[in-house]
Amino acid sequence: MTQEPIMIVRGRGGEVEAEGSLDALASELLARAGFVRQYTLRGTWHRLPFDMGREWENEHASHAAEMLRAARYPVRLDPTLSPAADGADVPPSIVAAAQTLRDWAASGADLSQPHEAGRTLAALAQGGDSLLRPAADLLLAVASAVSSLPGPAHDRDARRLAELGGVLRVVEIDIDRIALRLRAAPDFPSSAGRRTQVTAAMPAKLQNLVHRLNHERTREYEARLPAPASSSGEPGRSR
Repeated sequence: MTQEPIMIVRGRGGEVEAEGSLDALASELLARAGFVRQYTLRGTWHRLPFDMGREWENEHASHAAEMLRAARYPVRLDPTLSPAADGADVPPSIVAAAQTLRDWAASGADLSQPHEAGRTLAALAQGGDSLLRPAADLLLAVASAVSSLPGPAHDRDARRLAELGGVLRVVEIDIDRIALRLRAAPDFPSSAGRRTQVTAAMPAKLQNLVHRLNHERTREYEARLPAPASSSGEPGRSR
């Protein structure tokens, strides 16, 4: 396998092409990502189909780079071909959900009112701009990619990511149900004083529950960390 990086770039005419030393495996991976092989007088030209749109081109170019890197090829992807090249650092669905939550925060909604609380939860779990579903999909996609990497550590990471993705899907369903019930419940008169009390204080029983869950999650995380090497002095000497 060559150490010369494979370049995936956008050419002068706007076409997306792969350049560098491409062996049979690299050519096959490019083909699986949607690249076509065109034979010219200068050799074989690997490119994406024309006029498919920048979003489609970015997605397939990034997919090709991911597969090549998983196969241990050095790859350089043109920054303009990144899925975030349109100015967003995260998928559009998460950007929309985050904007919904920011809008809610700016509006100063009264969470002591059932409808307002349900509307806020709906931003997390309902509709095409929900936050939990695309986050779960991202975890599952990363788990799939990590599972292709060699080594038991990557296998454990892939399983854990898949578990977390499954947990988020369950959380999404539960929040969705709660949001529907809250939005169907009638609101009740509230005062500014009670609103301040509700938002500032959390019931002691709920505080204890959150503390216990956080403590259990911390212990579970620490149990997964590798044990530090014990230092018992110089080799061959006993205390």
